[in-house]
Amino acid sequence: MAPTAAGCGGVSASGASEATGSQLAIYSSLPLQGPSAPIAQEVVNGERLALADAGGRAGRFRVGYVSLDDSNPASGKFDPGLTATNAKMAAQDASTIAYLGEYSSAATAVSLPLMNAAGILQVSPASPYVGLTSSLDAGQYEPQRFYPSGRRTFGRLQPGDPAQAAAQAVLMRALGVRSVYVVDDQNPFEIPLAAIVRGDAERAGIRVAGRDSVAIAAGAVFSGEVEKIARTGAQAVFFAGGPSAGAIAFWRALHAADPKLLLLGSSAMLSKSFTAALGAAEASTYLTTPALAVGDYPPAAARMLSDYRRHFGGDPGPYALYGYEAMSVVLAAIRRAGAHGNDRVAVIDSFFATRDRASVLGSYSIEADGETTLPRYGVDRVQGGRAVFDRAIDVG
Repeated sequence: MAPTAAGCGGVSASGASEATGSQLAIYSSLPLQGPSAPIAQEVVNGERLALADAGGRAGRFRVGYVSLDDSNPASGKFDPGLTATNAKMAAQDASTIAYLGEYSSAATAVSLPLMNAAGILQVSPASPYVGLTSSLDAGQYEPQRFYPSGRRTFGRLQPGDPAQAAAQAVLMRALGVRSVYVVDDQNPFEIPLAAIVRGDAERAGIRVAGRDSVAIAAGAVFSGEVEKIARTGAQAVFFAGGPSAGAIAFWRALHAADPKLLLLGSSAMLSKSFTAALGAAEASTYLTTPALAVGDYPPAAARMLSDYRRHFGGDPGPYALYGYEAMSVVLAAIRRAGAHGNDRVAVIDSFFATRDRASVLGSYSIEADGETTLPRYGVDRVQGGRAVFDRAIDVG
């Protein structure tokens, strides 16, 4: 998909740490087609609105915006080749000062090494995978393999896997769960979350009845795994995985075997294709989410969403706030850098110096590893095939 730009400089090869002149470019890379497109479009619109509210400037510098699509037009899913192409385009643009993306952790794993090698700040509104910032239960050589320069250049606004795992443990206790069976779908970006949930549950005094990695393929039969879980007497199953047809079948099989079994899932499962297909299992389903109810955000969030509706129409959700703040925190970093706002290193340092920032998402700081200190995570129930916000959990 062709990029859409507003006042952005051209594309040219540059390995310099200083962006060219007084015209800067901020790139965005998100899945603008397929199942994640509605959320991605809200993020993009939020980014555009934040730049417009700043008058298209950050301090003495004019700032342009380039929106790129990292999804395959045929499948609608994130495409590693397109993601790499997007990152290379941004890296080769001498005016690039920051890159906003990706949405999925798998996509960020592709773009981050490229942006890091180019010395460009990358801020994601999502991408919760723990290995992007920490070695906690992460893959081999992580997070080092994402930072070939040896310098941290990535931050995310969505609380990462450790926060989600903490929220799951709090939720289990609130639901009276005394034993849980932990399962993942063998996705390397989900396996660490399952491991962290297991540890947090044990520390919360919840017995882990079992821990499995299961191939969740479409058409698979899960009777053996379901019987194995049932024999343990677990009161709940936590599943870290995606919203595939296999996951739907697994969920329904678990509920059919034991309608009282609580079914706990990660934020990756928050897809209409998943929630709409659960049938009776929806009554037992709890899905953690970084998206809170609008009333759980500061008053500035309601004002921003009102502005969004005037500009773009529709009924925006919390991801519009994430887009707005992704752009806003980068513009603030450029402004704080002063006369060095076109220096990539200075802007990176300025971003990592973010402390107690008041934003539409709430007050937060950026830690040395790129994690946000935003202290709350949400929980959705499923009603009538739709995810419905249930509660906010403090994990700070």
